[in-house]
Amino acid sequence: MNNNYKENIKSFFRYFDHILDQALTKINVAQDTALFQVLICSGIIDTLAKCSASPNFNNYERFTEFIKNFCNWKEHSKISLPHLVRLLQIIPSPEFEELRKFAYEKIDTWKNGEIIYIERDPDYKEVYKLWPKDNKLKEPIEKVSLESLKHLSLLWKLRNSIVHEMRTLGYGTNALVTLDPGYHQMANYKDVKADDPLRTWELVYPIRFFKRIIRNGIKNLNEYYLKNRLDPFDRFEFGSFWIAEFNKGFDSRR
Repeated sequence: MNNNYKENIKSFFRYFDHILDQALTKINVAQDTALFQVLICSGIIDTLAKCSASPNFNNYERFTEFIKNFCNWKEHSKISLPHLVRLLQIIPSPEFEELRKFAYEKIDTWKNGEIIYIERDPDYKEVYKLWPKDNKLKEPIEKVSLESLKHLSLLWKLRNSIVHEMRTLGYGTNALVTLDPGYHQMANYKDVKADDPLRTWELVYPIRFFKRIIRNGIKNLNEYYLKNRLDPFDRFEFGSFWIAEFNKGFDSRR
């Protein structure tokens, strides 16, 4: 083991604290720059996740395991109620009737104009109890299961959209949901009578939420590395050449 692991831990996590500060203070917090802030936050999460999971894990597994184990986000397994309701509207199968009744009763308690925080979303276990047990209905839509409706999975989808397409999902705004993840309502009057517009619940993961879970992740992963005498730099390859294999047996710093 590298005898400098404690110093490496200090240097490594101090660097990411600094990067997070830069992301949130140097960039204007206007709506049109929220995308860039989340892009930087996603990069930080990806890097920290690489330090906290088995090398055999894929990107999704690393990302989600890091969030679950180190970020103190207790609502990560909640089921997004608007997404659940929409799925149940698409799938008319009678096997979902009991769950459909449950979901409608829940969302009917959400009042127009309210900010609804995800703590009011249903727990995974209570939805799972009502989900049909037929394997054919495990994914009622291709690649869409109950797991897909978890906030942890939706956060991953947001990450992918921003990293690969440079766009956020939905039409939510940080100006209305500023501290914790939640929903605000949006009325769409296009092609609808003015007195009966289409209303949607828009999901928002605000910048302050990203800051909070990353701070938690840095702190907890730092403590984990110290306790287990791990060196974060061992998770990465370094060298003069951009092709990793070229650096084996060659150290230009010596």
